[in-house]
Parts: sequence; structure tokens; C-alpha cells
Amino acid sequence: MTDSHDSEKKGYHLALKSLEVGAIALGLKVGDELIAVNGLPFDGSTQDLHDRFGRGAPTIALTFLRGERKFVVLSNTPNLGAWKEGREYDTEEAEQAAQRIIPDGMINWEVYRDANGVYDIQTQKPSTMAIALTPLWYAQMRLWTPLAIWAATIIVTLPIGLWVVVLTQTLAWSYFWNTAPEFFRRDRIERGMSLLQVIAAKNEQRVHQYIKREFPDMRFVYDPIPEDPAAEFEGL
Repeated sequence: MTDSHDSEKKGYHLALKSLEVGAIALGLKVGDELIAVNGLPFDGSTQDLHDRFGRGAPTIALTFLRGERKFVVLSNTPNLGAWKEGREYDTEEAEQAAQRIIPDGMINWEVYRDANGVYDIQTQKPSTMAIALTPLWYAQMRLWTPLAIWAATIIVTLPIGLWVVVLTQTLAWSYFWNTAPEFFRRDRIERGMSLLQVIAAKNEQRVHQYIKREFPDMRFVYDPIPEDPAAEFEGL
């Protein structure tokens, strides 16, 4: 009886054994284990996962385990790759510790990191600032090339007439807004950064809190560089 009772408490995570495009876009890796759907423990089959999404491509919060580190991503598709049976876990314990996650109001953030532990982040969809104040957003993100192109279109079209400026700026706004995330990715990769992972969060502050908790040695790219007391002493 005891063995039967104990076996009822055990479940198995689903682990990714290969990746499809959707998983790569979410920064997932082979071996990542799906442990919860909208915050509630999940130990079903791949068909059960498809059933959770149902029809209409709803956005669902998926909690993964990578090593011993948990993280959440938002997905509107269950087609992330091929799955295999993952680690065994105590379903009763997991249910007691579970906290429901409501995806509404959350967005996916991409976290990039260089070899020195310096990181930068961006939303996978253009921010409100990128929509309303595109040139300022490019300046804030240090994306000088698209900003220069934006300025050049004004300089070139201004002598022609105001209506031409308005037309070209409207077209430029549409183009740059749609390509803003890709400009950011290419720029950070050229600076020696690579995608660390994708994190779903309600705002930028929560992303930083997660990183400080899970990666305490990392430093945000716009944080002041900490002073080295030894270097200061040597300079005296």
C-alpha cells in the first residue's frame, strides 16, 4: 500500500530533446524541462500540452527548469519541438508550492550577455517608446546606424517639401518600428553579446530583479562600472 501511495505522488516533467523555430525564438535549449502551465504543475503528455492551448492561439505562461534555475516564457503555440520524459518530481509538493500565473500584462524580454558578464535587455515586441518616439528610442538603445538613417531621410527630403518629409517619415517610422527588435539583436551581437535567455515579466524592473537573483555576478550595461579599490590604491 505504501509503495502504491508513493507512486501516486510522483510525476515526470517533459524535457525538450529537439527544438523547433518557436522554441528557438523563446531562447529555449535542449534539456529544458516544462514544469508548469500558467503556474500550475504539469506532468502530462505532449497531447495534453496541445489540449491546454486549444484553439485560437492563446498566450500561455510556460515555466521551465534549466538545471536548477526556473524561468517563465510566454508562448502562443505548443509546437516547440520533440519531447522526452524528464526528471521525476513529487506532484503533491509541487501543487502545494504552485502559484497561478496570469499571462495578461506580461511580455517576453530577451536578455543578452557578453563574456564579461555585462547584460542588456529588450522586449520581443517594440516598446511604447519605440512606437511613439522612435528616434529617442534608438538613441536610448545606442542604435546609432538606424538613427543616422532616420536623420538622413529628413535632411535629404526637407528641401523637396514638407509633404515629402511627412510621407518619408511615416514610411520610415513603419519600417523602423517593425524592425526595431532585429536592429537591437544585430547590434548587441556585433558588440560581442549573445542571447542568454528569454524571460516573461510584467515590466523591466522585474527582469532586473530576476537577473540579480539568479545571476548575481552580472551587471546591467548602463549601470556604473564599480570602482576597483586596488587599482585606485596603485594609482596613489
